[in-house]
Amino acid sequence: MKKILIPIDLSGASENAIDFALDVFSGFKPELLMIHVKQPNEDLEYLKTAFGQLENSKLYKTGIQYNFEITRGELLEDIQAAIDTEKPDLLVMGTTGINGSELSKALVKLTNCPLMLVPENYHWSKIKRIAYANDFKNIKDSAVLHPLMILAQKTEAKVYLLHVNRDNSVVDNAEASLEYYLEHVHHEYICITSDDIESAIMNFIKEKDIDMLAVLLRDHGKNQLSSEGRLVKELVVNSNVPVLNLV
Repeated sequence: MKKILIPIDLSGASENAIDFALDVFSGFKPELLMIHVKQPNEDLEYLKTAFGQLENSKLYKTGIQYNFEITRGELLEDIQAAIDTEKPDLLVMGTTGINGSELSKALVKLTNCPLMLVPENYHWSKIKRIAYANDFKNIKDSAVLHPLMILAQKTEAKVYLLHVNRDNSVVDNAEASLEYYLEHVHHEYICITSDDIESAIMNFIKEKDIDMLAVLLRDHGKNQLSSEGRLVKELVVNSNVPVLNLV
């Protein structure tokens, strides 16, 4: 996690995303790249002043390297352009303000960068428990799990590998398919039977006091939860905890 991109609109949601990144990822000593896509009715001098206040209140004292850029294009296009140019290890965004549910859903489908979505009203102390919702099918590229692995190792968090079945069928070789990648991470396999997968995952998050949810966006394995499906998008938008979207 050497480079983190944070699109900001100077709302409470984007400031919370900055706080989250500074707190959770400070141990990685990352470079923070903050981008604001200027709207036609926004005053440039006001934006510079507002960012100066943000610097004074949150950034100067951290000792973390950071840069702030103002662009004047389309929101999604400029975010994707920044990803393509800067090649960040992670994209961190708040989930309200201009970064609302529709934008979150669009980014889930668009971005080719791991994406952390942070609810505006989420407050944390330490990441201790992470739920990784997965169907336990084989993953073709182990690199997709790298952000989850290094985050769990750095925070010493326990990872719950969560699978929700609509029947009582057993997933063949479920544990073996992920054991190789997570052998150095404290983890536990959880299987739940439910017709309502989204509710089952949300209930598990509440019951286990989960601090973060991880999902795999793209089709890296057969029948993997995909960004094209309703489930992942709804989990991203409705979760009360940060969601790490692996790609």
